[in-house]
Amino acid sequence: MNIANAIQARFNALLVEGDKGLGLESALRDQDCSVQRVSTRAAAEEGLEIADVVVISAAGFTNEEVLDLVGRAVLSSSILVHTDNTELAVKAAKLGASIALGGSVELVSAQIGQLLAVVDLKRRVARPSSMPSALAMPSSGVVQRRSTPLPKEATPEALDALLESAEGLVPMHKFQRVYVDYALRRFGGNKVHTAAALGIDRRTIQRWARARSDQSPMSSRDMITSSS
Repeated sequence: MNIANAIQARFNALLVEGDKGLGLESALRDQDCSVQRVSTRAAAEEGLEIADVVVISAAGFTNEEVLDLVGRAVLSSSILVHTDNTELAVKAAKLGASIALGGSVELVSAQIGQLLAVVDLKRRVARPSSMPSALAMPSSGVVQRRSTPLPKEATPEALDALLESAEGLVPMHKFQRVYVDYALRRFGGNKVHTAAALGIDRRTIQRWARARSDQSPMSSRDMITSSS
């Protein structure tokens, strides 16, 4: 692994695959990952601690080896398992892995992109120092940094719903609505500030808010379920 590239990359990726790879290393590098590629379970176990995302191509490994790695990695990393084995896919999913069942390299690459988006989101949420910058309107200076705590309804319910929708790989238009709902709660319901921070039209938020108010009251998590 090139040290200079690792320092510049946004994510650390561990790619576990046999001798016949699918070309996923290039896909990971294209998405700003430094990649450590290994071909044995022992080598994979050594790289788990520093990996933001673990991609396992199950071909060439036993089901037990794959499931053991998933069980170890799920505690600290986001995991994607690529396999043609439905039984293995179900067991890995129950352990917390995302699954690419068959499919093309392009499809697997798209799923990797969504996993990395979740990793990035969790990083932002975990860094308190990053929150105030999200509350500032670009260039206008109209929105001031909040001196009071964020409203309680912004967390954990809205945040849990946002992470759940991202990890569940829901369609983008559904994820956008949950994300806007989370941002709206972050700004205490202020549509002008929310629209400015997200770079969308205030009328879009108003339209979604009216549509939701016409329905019976429900939580952010219920909104995900009802839109599925």
